[in-house]
Amino acid sequence: MRLSQKQKELIEKIGIYFEQGMQPAAARILALLIVSDKDSFSFDEIREILTLSKSATSNGLSFLSSVNKIEYYTKPGDRKRYFKWSPSNTINHFKEGIEKILGLSNLFDEAIKLKKDKDSFNSQQLVDLSDLMSFLHKEMPIIYNKWESQRTQH
Repeated sequence: MRLSQKQKELIEKIGIYFEQGMQPAAARILALLIVSDKDSFSFDEIREILTLSKSATSNGLSFLSSVNKIEYYTKPGDRKRYFKWSPSNTINHFKEGIEKILGLSNLFDEAIKLKKDKDSFNSQQLVDLSDLMSFLHKEMPIIYNKWESQRTQH
């Protein structure tokens, strides 16, 4: 399978973005699965397209599987595994992230209570950040439900 130059560039851009939370090979694999017109790839196809070592490909696929970013399937009579992006799991990850925001906001609130100088720049920034996170935690489910209802109407 051949990728266009624009697809290769976009895979690199998305890969760099994803490197904030995963190793470079896993980030490029996920980017490939998102950008490509093809829905799934075998191990060897991924390795060849991204010019990764077997080890990097294996580690990347293992990581992505363990965090439910991708899934695989097999075909009858074919021993190969075919890997594909799992957008529904990505949406669930997003929803879990909303809950994590509340947890971090609560921890920030604890830190604010322990501050001796409540008027310091650091304290005020922490209060603002905690307020923002509380606001996001409250509003994000509303936004998500609005998106979900408009999506089902199409």
